[in-house]
Amino acid sequence: MAQAVSGKSKYVLLLLLLIYINNQWTRYLLNYLYSVPSSDVDKSLAAATGITTADYGLLVGFGFSLTYVVVGLVMGRAADVCNRVNIICAGLLIWNAAVVLMGMARDFRWLLGSRIVLGIGEAFSGPASYSLIADLFPLGRRAEANGVFAFGIYVGGGMGSLSLAMAMAFGWRATCYAAAASGGALALLTRATVREPPRSGAAAASLKPHVEQPLLPPPPPPPPPALSLAEAARAIAGRRLVVALMLASCVRFMAGYSIGSYMPVFYRARFPDDAALYSYLNASVVAVGGALSAYFGGLAADKWGASGQRRANLLVPAIGAAAAVPALALALYAPSFGLSMAGLFLEYLAAECWFGPAMSALQGALPAGARATGVAAFTLATTLAGSAAAWAVGVAVVDESDAPCVATAIMTAAGGAYAACAALFVGASLFVRADGYEEITAQPQR
Repeated sequence: MAQAVSGKSKYVLLLLLLIYINNQWTRYLLNYLYSVPSSDVDKSLAAATGITTADYGLLVGFGFSLTYVVVGLVMGRAADVCNRVNIICAGLLIWNAAVVLMGMARDFRWLLGSRIVLGIGEAFSGPASYSLIADLFPLGRRAEANGVFAFGIYVGGGMGSLSLAMAMAFGWRATCYAAAASGGALALLTRATVREPPRSGAAAASLKPHVEQPLLPPPPPPPPPALSLAEAARAIAGRRLVVALMLASCVRFMAGYSIGSYMPVFYRARFPDDAALYSYLNASVVAVGGALSAYFGGLAADKWGASGQRRANLLVPAIGAAAAVPALALALYAPSFGLSMAGLFLEYLAAECWFGPAMSALQGALPAGARATGVAAFTLATTLAGSAAAWAVGVAVVDESDAPCVATAIMTAAGGAYAACAALFVGASLFVRADGYEEITAQPQR
């Protein structure tokens, strides 16, 4: 029997999803604005700022990720001990201010500064959001909830793809300002309607205005005292399941960064006459294929787990990664644009089932006082791994106008990473018997 979830929890999840869409849209905005096939300085960011391929590789990789992961560690700890709603709203304002700065950029240094600030702001959001989801949804519904939240990756990525068409129609600077305006509105809405929920496994968030009910249920037991930073670190590093899961996820992010950073470059080189059509079709592929995969991956993991398969949260990602390899090959080597896009859709449909189950496994394997810190450590490791892969693919692509060269680099990096992470997720599942996914409520002795 499915565990009940309150309407308030669903409302907060919807807001977190919208925030995550803006997060991913603004993060991948540069990837698509750089790929606008025009020399018009009003339409093309590359033409207006004069950045090179090497500059682009730095901007989409370490130019963003270094501040993102460092600040993410701090904000992960903050989300375990401070008001998470305030953290998310502050991050929204910071990263959308960075997008305004990006829209004002004149050269590489200005763009780099905006990416650094973007990394700082976006680091506020993830740990606090996942910590809220763990408190809003019971364990038996958490992979599904994380799968819904993961829609943000794909819908936001789809918005990034649409930005290519928006830039060609309205200009790349106006596209930046539109993305930033949507984030500012979300910050105001969240601050006005959501209050910090209690830190218990399945509590519902409270919404303003608070209305007292005539009959109140018994008060929940007080939450356990917060873990110290050292205790949280030991809880993360001391569990074999967590370490193995993070290793598999690092390799999975290498595939994702390679595809996200260089597929637009591949399509510009391979099918230059279909740039506008690519913008719209790719938005649909990423948003629909990715969202369907994320949702049904989480749902399948929850149902498979409820039937008695305790390793479902690790096996679903392994199956999806293995199935993505032939689909990616079809996308890269198909003889026609339509067949290539069909392959890309199948790749997203297979590969993106992993995030909800994997995050549910991470949340379930850590005590409540270490969850946000654990998400921050997860983000640190996976983002650095993905950025390294994006840099390596950029080095391998000697000529970005040479479509076969770009295809080989992507297939080697992403296809190889998919195969490796499938094996690593299966390996991580072997630790489930020892660690399990049950809630951890006891605090370590001090």
